[in-house]
Amino acid sequence: MNYCVIGTAGHIDHGKTSLVKALTGIDTDRLPEEKKRGLTIDLGFAHMDLEAEGGKIRAAIIDVPGHERFIRNMLAGTTSIDFVLFVVAADDGIMPQTREHLDIVRLLGIKKGIFAITKSDLATVERIAEVRAEVEALLKDTILEGSPIIPVSAVTGKGVEGLKGLIGRNIGRVERGSLKGFFRLPIDRSFTVKGFGTVVTGTVASGSVIKGAEVICFPSGEKVKVRGMQSLYADVEEAFAGQRAALNIAGVNHKDIKRGFMLASPELLELSGSKGLSMDCSFEFVKGISIKSGQLLKVHHLTDESLATIRLSGGGEAGEKTCGRLKMKKPLLALRGDRFILRDPALNSTIGGGVVELPYFSKELMSRLDLTLVRNYGLDGLLRIILDQRAGIGAWHLCLMLNIKREGLEGVLKDSGFYLSGGYVLNLKKTDEIKGMAIAVIKGFHSSRPLEAGIKEDELLKALRGGLSACAGDRIGIFREIIAGLTSSGHLKREGSVLRLSSYTPEAKGGDTKIEEAIKDLFSKGFTPPLPEEVKSLPFSKKDIERVFLFLQRGGFIVKLKEGSFISSEALKLAKERLTAHIKEKGGIKAAEFRDILGCGRKLAIEILEYFDKEKITLRAGDVRALR
Repeated sequence: MNYCVIGTAGHIDHGKTSLVKALTGIDTDRLPEEKKRGLTIDLGFAHMDLEAEGGKIRAAIIDVPGHERFIRNMLAGTTSIDFVLFVVAADDGIMPQTREHLDIVRLLGIKKGIFAITKSDLATVERIAEVRAEVEALLKDTILEGSPIIPVSAVTGKGVEGLKGLIGRNIGRVERGSLKGFFRLPIDRSFTVKGFGTVVTGTVASGSVIKGAEVICFPSGEKVKVRGMQSLYADVEEAFAGQRAALNIAGVNHKDIKRGFMLASPELLELSGSKGLSMDCSFEFVKGISIKSGQLLKVHHLTDESLATIRLSGGGEAGEKTCGRLKMKKPLLALRGDRFILRDPALNSTIGGGVVELPYFSKELMSRLDLTLVRNYGLDGLLRIILDQRAGIGAWHLCLMLNIKREGLEGVLKDSGFYLSGGYVLNLKKTDEIKGMAIAVIKGFHSSRPLEAGIKEDELLKALRGGLSACAGDRIGIFREIIAGLTSSGHLKREGSVLRLSSYTPEAKGGDTKIEEAIKDLFSKGFTPPLPEEVKSLPFSKKDIERVFLFLQRGGFIVKLKEGSFISSEALKLAKERLTAHIKEKGGIKAAEFRDILGCGRKLAIEILEYFDKEKITLRAGDVRALR
């Protein structure tokens, strides 16, 4: 069984609710005030089974209010429909809300629909023909031009069965959002059911969810569990994009959830904060409307809404298609491809709509994009807009921007010149440039400071900051991925936080050679190493002595026993050999015995023994040491 969602549209009192009842037997006016006034105030819900060319279709019907005062409620229902059942009363004909509802339907990209001329029992054949002509003229040059038009009467039933069959024949195969996308269920109702707890309803906007899954509640970010699900009153194990669903959830009270909230994949948790405040979009404005950058508008997205400031990249003249940026007053969980409606809060009228082209999660990234390039690009084009001028971006950020899951990212990147490395998507051309810069910086470092083992990682990062400046908040991570590539390829060697060229060996040059020879001469006396004061008294600058001394220590010629006590590695090697031979013969050694073996002072003998203890060569038990 296939599913679809049909939405009503049309002016107040043109018979939308009566027609739905005639089609389904369900009265969608559920509120006492609606029954009392005979006026639809909020969304109503019904369903019916249709015979379609591809088999049976179970259609959910969302009945929307027609009064301009309840346009917010109307929009909450219309943004999720596949097919519109548009009503125009035979007596009134085209009215103001007819036009506004048609603008909304058109701007939301709803491509299929049927126009029912209601109250046909109250009109002559000539009047019905006149209204038909008005509807055809209204639809001219719109996506719904050529849609079927049928006269019906909810009172007499005339044309109702014909309308039902016509819907089945015209609804065709419904285009679905990706079932592999991120799950989102915009909530249009929240209530409690005795014995079950909190239940929310809505039309799944993208992805799918299974019974038992853990999801988040947007905007709070609170985690909830899906205890059970129904679709059109039938229990289901999974709800998917385009399907009406009622979810029984645990972990939140129904009073804390309202229309405009959303259940979503846990992966979207980070968008519950300020990252959902800005997005680049393509816009279309209603004919006769003039828009200026900086204007405050109301954005209606799925069942939610937010005030936003619009920034246009073009002139934004009436009826013009252009693109630009929306800066929201509160976060909207909008992803690439989502449609929305723009209304002027001052005029209380629909002035346009648009499509989310790129939602942004980085101020640095936002400031570098040319809005005029965003519109109508495929994934390949968007990848180039985002990455052509930068070394890389976090893979997860890119997934959110492009509205694709991580597992689908590799396919998108294939043959693109961009590649996955760790948690990042890197630009091969740019990273090769930065690798070249890194090698040049390190080579220069070796040349100017030949005694040092290499450059510190943070110092190299600082030197490469210009090339990495376009990496936004991912700069450090991308830098580390580039360096990891250089080390794995054998170009660089890493020792802790120090990096050097693989081919480089530190050595003393020029005047440093004399300092090196002088220090080595002091340490050539075996078990009578020099005191720190003797090293410092050499006839060279203190700074140069310290630098060469550190070089000899790093190179392994000098070994630090403890603070202020050093010995040559050769002397230490000889001490270890004598120690090992004695212990193997005698079974252990005391400090005095070790002193006598080395022919040194007691202080140095103890310092060497303690060094061997620390290096886990010996193990002390009282006054005696044994080999570990």
